[in-house]
Amino acid sequence: MDWVSRIVEERLAKATERGELDIPDRLKGKPIPGIDESRPDGWWAESLVRRERSRVRREDADAALVSARVEFWRAASERELAELVASANAMIAHVNLNVVDADRLELLDPADIARRWRDLRS
Repeated sequence: MDWVSRIVEERLAKATERGELDIPDRLKGKPIPGIDESRPDGWWAESLVRRERSRVRREDADAALVSARVEFWRAASERELAELVASANAMIAHVNLNVVDADRLELLDPADIARRWRDLRS
């Protein structure tokens, strides 16, 4: 064993003693998804690109939703508010078609937004 391997082994042993390498209970006994599947060359890179594109789309959608929420409170009427919320929900639905499951956005609740809008107006 060369000196690099010895250092790595020592650090792993110390980390194990400190409990840093313990598997959290929430992960114990869970299978690795797709472990038995055969994959084509480059599958990992394609998966990485898909996840990164999804992350960027989610970040863009989050920024658009911040702007949309500001416009909700500027709405002059409940009808205009309902149209703005419907437009935001349409954007969310479109984004959800193009992101991985972990990056999906929840649709906005029009009734809750209208209730809060009315509360702020009174």
